[in-house]
Amino acid sequence: GTMMVGCGSSSSGTAGTLASGVSTDKEVTLKMYLIGDKPADFDEVYDKVNSIMKEEINATLQVNFIPWSDLATKYQLLFQSGEDFDLIFTASGWGYYSQVATKNGFLELSDEMLQEYAPNIYASEPEEGWSQAKIDGKVYMVPNDKSEYGINVFGVRGDLMAKYGFDSITSYDQLEKFMDAVATGESSNGIKVIANGGGQNLQWPYMLERYGFNTISGAPTPTLGFDVNDNSGEVFAFVDTDEYLEYATKMKEFADKGYWAADSISSKATRDDDFEAGKTAVMVWNLGSVANSVTEMNNVHPEWNTQLIDLSEGISKTVQPYTNGGMAINASSKNPERALMAIELLRYDEEINNLTWYGIEGTHWENSGDGLYTSLPASEAYPAGEVCPWGWYTTDLARKSSTEPEIVQETINKWSENYTVSNPLAAFSFDDSKVKNEMAAVGNVMSQYGTPFDLGMIDDIESGVKDLREKLTQAGFDKIIEECQKQAKEFVESYNK
Repeated sequence: GTMMVGCGSSSSGTAGTLASGVSTDKEVTLKMYLIGDKPADFDEVYDKVNSIMKEEINATLQVNFIPWSDLATKYQLLFQSGEDFDLIFTASGWGYYSQVATKNGFLELSDEMLQEYAPNIYASEPEEGWSQAKIDGKVYMVPNDKSEYGINVFGVRGDLMAKYGFDSITSYDQLEKFMDAVATGESSNGIKVIANGGGQNLQWPYMLERYGFNTISGAPTPTLGFDVNDNSGEVFAFVDTDEYLEYATKMKEFADKGYWAADSISSKATRDDDFEAGKTAVMVWNLGSVANSVTEMNNVHPEWNTQLIDLSEGISKTVQPYTNGGMAINASSKNPERALMAIELLRYDEEINNLTWYGIEGTHWENSGDGLYTSLPASEAYPAGEVCPWGWYTTDLARKSSTEPEIVQETINKWSENYTVSNPLAAFSFDDSKVKNEMAAVGNVMSQYGTPFDLGMIDDIESGVKDLREKLTQAGFDKIIEECQKQAKEFVESYNK
């Protein structure tokens, strides 16, 4: 159920004041940044969103997209260049939350402001969400309220499993035997084992998840982490572990066997494009993305018998922090109150929420009752759940796809009942304000000298890792580790109070 105040009715409308007594006399345009590529029917969908927004708060959204491929270069630049805008998607760890907040790029959201302009969000966001969003005791984003896992699973072509005699794949060992069979047997058919980015896609399952390691949010990705079963606040550098050596050795082995295209580092295709097009036998991504591809492929190519495979059985895992997706307001926004009202509507106006998540009812999706939706063919022009609505996810209004494979919920249930642990560091975000230069230098070293390990391009692994470690040391990595360790210990102490 939802706790909407006059939602969908226009009682608050353009009469000039809202229930809270805030004046909305002046019509405003709010400029909003989302992540990804703009789909064909975007404007049509957001025209409908805007007609409701106009009615409710006398404001409309003008949306710009930062493409995935430009995220690393463009996101922080928006703030450095003083671009005039109001709203932006953000996330701890991968969406520059701490980096921008510590440089005062986002507006602080006080309790009073939230209570006044986003009462439903204020009342229903889990307490933990707000504490995870705090940087130096202040909140700079409205986090979502979704409990989700970031664990990677695999999508695998069932027809090729059958062809090479695999009934099931339940271990990394079996997966590798299967991948070998594909590398040997399918190259003449133009099928690679795994998509562009090759080992970069395998980094999470192969270097982290299978050992129960998590990354530290806000640290250079992925350089620092913790063991999810260790609640002491201890952090470590992956490059210093035996597991990293093992991972790097595996990636070289895979590259030598031709698991991925040699030029995969420069290709623009995403990890699911090639899999869905039948050009690769394996895909790795989060549960939702793999499930989407599996569903899609089984509709279009039932003969491929695509399957979802979870190799994380028995391994401890944590739930993603609520700050894994949220909305922030630009510190220099000229209309911060209206921007916050807009976030409230995106999240809790049912019609707006459904539009932004699934597109236009009857065109892109149909309501299948019981909180389910069914995508219609036109959804290609506005794919459900993919047009960056993650910043205003709420369990109150979220729908599930009627075609979601049962294995998705089964997997989530299995993880939450048996393998989920709570670790304070899952909610910790590193504040890099004292090590800005070192952060930039380490980021450069990792993309220049770390990426070749992911792609299996380093011949002598042991001496290569030594070189990488030396370059990291020269870049000031140890200063980052020391600062991160200090903050992590303090965080865990205050968390346990």
